[in-house]
Amino acid sequence: MVDLLWFILVFYVIFTWAIASLVYKKGLEKTQPKANLFFRLCFTSLGTFFFSLIFANYNILGNLTKSEVVAYLIACFVSGLSVTIGDLLYYMSLKKIDASRTYPLVQTSLIFVIFFSIFFFNEEITYPIIFGGALILSSVFILSTKDKFEKLDVKRTLKEKFSEDLIIGVILAIGTAFFWAVAYVSFNQARILTGDVFISNFFRVGFGMITITILGIYQREYYAGFKKENRKNLKFFVYIGIAGILSLGFADAIYIKAAEINGLIMTSIFTVNTPMVQQLLSILILKEKFRKRFLIAVILIIIGNYFILFL
Repeated sequence: MVDLLWFILVFYVIFTWAIASLVYKKGLEKTQPKANLFFRLCFTSLGTFFFSLIFANYNILGNLTKSEVVAYLIACFVSGLSVTIGDLLYYMSLKKIDASRTYPLVQTSLIFVIFFSIFFFNEEITYPIIFGGALILSSVFILSTKDKFEKLDVKRTLKEKFSEDLIIGVILAIGTAFFWAVAYVSFNQARILTGDVFISNFFRVGFGMITITILGIYQREYYAGFKKENRKNLKFFVYIGIAGILSLGFADAIYIKAAEINGLIMTSIFTVNTPMVQQLLSILILKEKFRKRFLIAVILIIIGNYFILFL
């Protein structure tokens, strides 16, 4: 049975992730990816700390045994490290192949989440969920398909199709999907150990920021935003940071909270609706071109959601 609170939480997550993706998209036009990632984690670490003070109680950690504390910190560390590696691979993939290929591939994280959820959490999966999830996932590929005018350069398309960059880009995108799945599964495990999502999110984001800071010591492009010639773009880093607080800092915690109510599999499948909301907001806010395939994708999503929720 689908809980009303679960619906509210999931819709908030979908909407926030969609809005944040638009901010990242515009921000990346003015900022360097690695610097973008560093600033986002710095902002989000502060945000998650304040959220943990408001919505959680650190005394819950005192109720854990030493072995439980160790297991909890390991889960948070794995989640923070995995989401950071996933983000880095995502940016690297975007350098090799275009977003129309990368984005649907990273959505296959759903497949890894389902596998891990069955293996680690003994969650059940039914045929309606499989069929509905497949329809929703297929809509992502339809939304990401290029228009005809983008395919006119046949020689370039063929060269790109068989290029080494394409192979590397696809591998990086699938790697992104895997590590993002690991991040959410380990985050869910931290929630199971403590019953908390906000402190866990603070710890995992903190571990991610520490990882990036260590990497940045040897790769100065992580701090590119502080360079004098880039300071004119600092406002874009601020926008990205705020989006990170609302998305990675709060929506991710709400996502795991929703998983507590209705399982990680159901929650993950339903949040694959995010690209559709993103496309709709791109049309309404960024005034991007409306494409007929958007309607096809919407129909598939509606049918997929019907199978998941009502059959």
